[in-house]
Amino acid sequence: QKALDQLNSYFTEAKAYAQLTKPAVTNARFEALKGLFDGSKKLFVNVNQATGMLQAINFAKSFGLNLVLVGASEAYLIADVLKENQVPVIIAETQALPDKNDDDVYLPYALPKILQDAGVLVAIGGNNRVDRVRSLPFQAGTAAAYGLSKEQALALITLNTAKILGIDARYGSLEVGKSATLFVSKGDALDMRTNHLINAFIDGRKISLETHQTELWKRYSKKYSHQ
Repeated sequence: QKALDQLNSYFTEAKAYAQLTKPAVTNARFEALKGLFDGSKKLFVNVNQATGMLQAINFAKSFGLNLVLVGASEAYLIADVLKENQVPVIIAETQALPDKNDDDVYLPYALPKILQDAGVLVAIGGNNRVDRVRSLPFQAGTAAAYGLSKEQALALITLNTAKILGIDARYGSLEVGKSATLFVSKGDALDMRTNHLINAFIDGRKISLETHQTELWKRYSKKYSHQ
């Protein structure tokens, strides 16, 4: 409660500062928060427990902030509240164990389907870990295996993410007038067994798919190919 009180006090001061046309003294931290109060920025809160999510929702409402919940492993418990308040969710990962011993072991796999069926805008974010980035397509593939269509699962890491970030007018889907930011896969991009990217473009610019690992693979596959 002490931490919440301090947070409320801090945001109250930040909001008052944001309403000043020309502050007598510039506060760099409050300057960075201005966008939260005029709607140009969103507040991302990392929280997994349902009680914490409810507190975050109430906090955001009290200051008129656009909220995004990150992690949100217990979001299924308050899906109706999330929909009612139009709060999007970025799930950390689907390939995980449930938080509680008595939860269904398949709950993390099915969570995107549960939330989507409830009308919640949901995406997958990769748990903020670099080593999880490469498995992001397969995290979405797991959601496809547990109820979502392939198109819906793909949207978890493309269009839905762009919507949450507020950049869907330019990115997230293949449409006339949008940025040519896309990839091409020989097989199913969401399937670890057949995923094989052959091309990738960012704003129409073709990018190299060569990495240190692909260089090593080529070097040693040739070296040992005749043994």
